[in-house]
Amino acid sequence: MIYYLRGRVSQISEEGIVLEQGGVGYLLHSSRVTREALAQAGPDAEVTLYTHLQVREDGLALYGFSTPQERQLFRLLLTVSGVGPKLAIAILSAATPRRLQEAVLSGEAASFRGIKGVGVKTAKRLILELKDKIAQIPLGAERAGALSGQAELALQALTASLGFSEREARRALARAQEEGEARSVAELIQRALRHAPPR
Repeated sequence: MIYYLRGRVSQISEEGIVLEQGGVGYLLHSSRVTREALAQAGPDAEVTLYTHLQVREDGLALYGFSTPQERQLFRLLLTVSGVGPKLAIAILSAATPRRLQEAVLSGEAASFRGIKGVGVKTAKRLILELKDKIAQIPLGAERAGALSGQAELALQALTASLGFSEREARRALARAQEEGEARSVAELIQRALRHAPPR
C-alpha cells in the first residue's frame, strides 16, 4: 500500500494533480482544498501527498490529500451508504475538513446544500452515520499537532528544502501564524524564517 508520495507538482487541473516522482507522473484525484493549497506552493514545488488507492472493476484510481486528516475524512466518507470516491471528493471540495466536521457534529444538513449529488436524504444520512466517528479525527491545528494544508506545505519546505528539524519548523510556524492568516505558502515561509533559529 502507498502511504504517501513525495515529488514535484507538474500539473494541477480539475481532474487532479500530476505529481512527478522518479521520472514517473502520478495522477492523483484530489479535492479543491488540496489543489488550492498546492497551487499556492508555486510551480515545481516539491510536496508530500497522502494517498488512497481505490480498486475498481475497470482499473485503479489514486487519490491524494495535503494532510493525513483529509485522507482520513475521505475514507470515513466512503463508509457512508451511497457515497463513492467521486461524491466524497465533491464533499471535501465544498468545505475545509474542519468546517465539514463542525457541520456533521452540529447536525447542519443545510451545510451540504449545493453539493452535486447530495440531496436532503444523503445529507441526513451523512450526519447520522458520521456523527460518532468524525469527532475522533483531530482536525484543529491546536489539537494533535495537525496543520492546515498551507502550513503542511510550509513545514515540508522548511524541513526538506531548508534543513530545519521538524520541531524547529513547527515552532517557527506556530509563531508565524500568530501574526494572522498568510496570503500564500511563500508568505508563511518568510514569516516562519524570521522566527526560526539562524542558519
